[in-house]
Amino acid sequence: MKPSLEIILLFFFAILSSAFAENSRSKPNVILVMVDDLGWSDIRGNGSTFHETPHLDIMAEEGAFFTDAYAASPVCTPTRASILTGKYPSRINMSFISGTSGAQGDGYKLLAPKPKGNIAYEETTLAEALQQHGYKTVHIGKWHMQNHTERGKAHFPQKHGFDLNIAGFRMGQPGSYYFPYKSERHPGTNVPGLEDGKEGDYLTDVLTDRAIKFIKQNREHPFFMNFWFYTVHTPIQPKKSKMAKYQAKAKSLGFPSQNKDGIPVWQSFARKQQDSPAYACMVESMDENIGRILKTLKSQDLEKDTLVIFFSDNGGLSTGSGLNMPTSSQPLRAGKAWLYEGGIRVPLIIKFPGHIPPGTKISEPVISTDLYPTILDFLNLPLQPKQHLDGLSLKSLIAGGVDLKREAIHFHFPHYHHINTMGPSGAIRQGDYKLIEVFETGELELYNLREDMEENHNLVDKIPTLAMQMRKDLKKWRLQSNAQLNQKNPNYDPDLDFRKK
Repeated sequence: MKPSLEIILLFFFAILSSAFAENSRSKPNVILVMVDDLGWSDIRGNGSTFHETPHLDIMAEEGAFFTDAYAASPVCTPTRASILTGKYPSRINMSFISGTSGAQGDGYKLLAPKPKGNIAYEETTLAEALQQHGYKTVHIGKWHMQNHTERGKAHFPQKHGFDLNIAGFRMGQPGSYYFPYKSERHPGTNVPGLEDGKEGDYLTDVLTDRAIKFIKQNREHPFFMNFWFYTVHTPIQPKKSKMAKYQAKAKSLGFPSQNKDGIPVWQSFARKQQDSPAYACMVESMDENIGRILKTLKSQDLEKDTLVIFFSDNGGLSTGSGLNMPTSSQPLRAGKAWLYEGGIRVPLIIKFPGHIPPGTKISEPVISTDLYPTILDFLNLPLQPKQHLDGLSLKSLIAGGVDLKREAIHFHFPHYHHINTMGPSGAIRQGDYKLIEVFETGELELYNLREDMEENHNLVDKIPTLAMQMRKDLKKWRLQSNAQLNQKNPNYDPDLDFRKK
């Protein structure tokens, strides 16, 4: 008796389904870890002697460590958008925090443009690209890409390619790092979706618990985990169990509220040494939980099948006053909200056993827009150059040392920020040289970063031809990327200038 057509078809589809399932399981996983406000100098691999990051040290030894990696912006929302779209923030009109224009009023010479606070639905995000290839996608932690004025979930992670969203919402910091993660003073910062906790629960630990649970539940299926810590953003709230160690460490360096030059922190332009016990505790907690993620991958036999990326959204919080400057960016200049190196150079570590030689160290400049094509390339998925217009895959650079042949990387920050006295500015890095343009005055600053990473020696007068050419290139790029520009403030009052506050 011959089998019926129906039986043959059922058998055929069963084989196809089995093959697809096997193929799905053979696809590598991706975990993209991003820490909020973690400075380049905050980890031991970049010279910190006060903070302890042993798990990141091991990750760097086992993968690729980048010395000259950049966030696309000195503040969080634009950088996050650049990662998920592969485009410069200026190109997608997301140059500042959650659709706001920044500080403004009669004390500011320029009017800042009004950016969007969310990714347009027309963009194919990294998560959506991976969804199209069968990946289970989850976002965990800070989101901060919805206009502050919007209510509801119009641009939450679920609207941009994530199957599951854990604790991501429109605000950029938690009300508290301790359960129930709320603030009576700032109720808008109450972290949603974690109501099943208990007293004493610490947010950094709890988010990692959720990440580990997701890994275990999805170990048989390829997944993309977008794990964006809230830490080390304010409020500065450490795990109390770690404080004694760092208090003793700070005491050995001198009084924690005083810089090594004897000038009190609150009288300084920038903190000059890392000696905050509370902040160090938060850094260690972050590192500890990354260790838990890596340990879980090993225990689930997923280590060799998982691409892990560690990054930060901008430089460290090192300028301001008092508790508003819990870390130091030195030897880099300034910090978060500035286009000096301290504001935009960030840690980057990529680990993928069997694909990335252990101990790889890369000094070529790279930027957050590169992560999108890099992930696709390592997964052997087709690149989407029309989407990630401003990103380059780092796979050949990491695996074989092949030069990216990139002409320049660019920055556009047409906003005032309360911890930045430079004001709206732009920057371009070409090879070893970096040019900063101050929009208020047109003043230029030119530095050779290989010889002067501290940006102490302005070379404009020594190499004026190079400065003018780089300024021309920066202007051309602004036009090409549809960057929003500042306008003069007709109501500017010099007596009210913000720098006099």
